[in-house]
Amino acid sequence: MKNTIEIPPLLGQIAEAAACPIYIVGGYIRNSLLDMPKSDIDICGPFLFENLGIDGKIAGLKIVPVNRRLGTALITNGIESYEYTPFRSESYGDGGAHKPQTVTFDATIEEDARRRDFTAGSVYYDILSGEFFDPYNGLNDIYGRVLRSADPEYTLNDDGLRLMRLARIASETGFTIEKDTFNAAIKCRNRLKDISPERKRQELDKILSADTKYGIKDAQYRGVELLKELKLWEFIIKEVNDMDGMAQNPLYHKYDCLEHSLMAVKYATPRIRLAALLHDIGKPVCFKANGNTYAHAEVGANMVKSILGQEGLKYPNSVVDKVSQLVALHMYDMSGKTKTNKLKIFLAQHFDLIPELVELIEADGRATGVREVVPPHRFTVLYNELKESGAPIGVGDLALNGAEVAAAGFKGKQISDVLYELWRDCVINPSLNTSDILKEKIARRKKKYKV
Repeated sequence: MKNTIEIPPLLGQIAEAAACPIYIVGGYIRNSLLDMPKSDIDICGPFLFENLGIDGKIAGLKIVPVNRRLGTALITNGIESYEYTPFRSESYGDGGAHKPQTVTFDATIEEDARRRDFTAGSVYYDILSGEFFDPYNGLNDIYGRVLRSADPEYTLNDDGLRLMRLARIASETGFTIEKDTFNAAIKCRNRLKDISPERKRQELDKILSADTKYGIKDAQYRGVELLKELKLWEFIIKEVNDMDGMAQNPLYHKYDCLEHSLMAVKYATPRIRLAALLHDIGKPVCFKANGNTYAHAEVGANMVKSILGQEGLKYPNSVVDKVSQLVALHMYDMSGKTKTNKLKIFLAQHFDLIPELVELIEADGRATGVREVVPPHRFTVLYNELKESGAPIGVGDLALNGAEVAAAGFKGKQISDVLYELWRDCVINPSLNTSDILKEKIARRKKKYKV
């Protein structure tokens, strides 16, 4: 059983120069002891950073305040950086808004450990002496791969964001959640309503990419499942919670609407997992209104704009737009009967989005539970043909421009209409995209447009 912690040389110099003991705390200890990929190193000690006494003792070292209210500072030489926090105690008011009302810096190391969320992150390592300080048996939990709060209701009741952190860290690390901590999280779940949309969004993004953190297989799926088991979706994305228990046609779906969506996250690539989570978000609304889900893609796309936009989790507009488009288009040509020329136009119109759309469609198919193996999508074949054929992906790729159309006598909207018609013809048959051929086509359109 490993019990040593690797100390970078600069950190050793900082500890030797400081006027008080310097401790490593948090994920770096856990990862070191379990031979997991190393994380950033957080350090702490009993003194405020202004009183550490290391100024001028180490060449090139700077101390940059980060949050004076919490006493945090970045200690860096421009290459290595360590966030330092003095021991502190905190008190929270009503609610779980992730913001302490009072912060004091006269805390003991025991009091500092008590404010930390989980015991696996409450182990301190004295850099100079090489000794552990472990007031809540966190080392046992690290070696047992268990997430536990020393005082679950106290810890989770104070700060609602810890509820999402519990699901996220458990999924990233593969740790199990201790029973009392799990039950306390369910009991305190309404505290999450006090957390800002931005903080929820940040944790959700980390959960959706949890498998990329330490390489735990399907960690992202376990993360979204834990949000379900802990009854947290209601306070993150209520509409996701609304899918729970909605039955689907057993000929095409093994799971209910929510489990199908979570399974889609399991099979999705990281870049389209948010779309995978929300791709069927319109089904409950459609079924309630119409008794069927035929229009769920279009309805869901509009819902996504609200859920992820400024009224909801405040994602950047670029993310909102992409996810909304993916949701809107994920049912296109589901029957596979769209004519080839029409499909080529569709692919060219959405060219940059097609690789991600195919990934979403394939994840959706695998997540039905009735067909684990999904054959290559016909979009991919035609998409590659378009790339290889040199077809004009946009009107700007035509061998002539709007000025040349105008010179032929076309005016106003006629110009854009003619350009679109020429572009469509060239997507279907790229060999037409030459200046001479397109000028001939323009001449033949004069009668149509009465030019």
